[in-house]
Amino acid sequence: MLRLLSSELGGPEIARELLISLNTLRTHTKNIYAKLGANSRRAAVRRAEELELLPRKDHHINHQVW
Repeated sequence: MLRLLSSELGGPEIARELLISLNTLRTHTKNIYAKLGANSRRAAVRRAEELELLPRKDHHINHQVW
């Protein structure tokens, strides 16, 4: 579920991917936030990356021109 939270998918799309109801997704998401000490999706993903539960994504866009 953390992998999907780190994606661009919205809640309804994540619920469909996991074959669960949107209410079940919300319950799991709240529990994950609590365990990670986060209060938002972005904060939860960042904390999961810090704990190496998810691979780090490069959050900086390189605008180098060739």
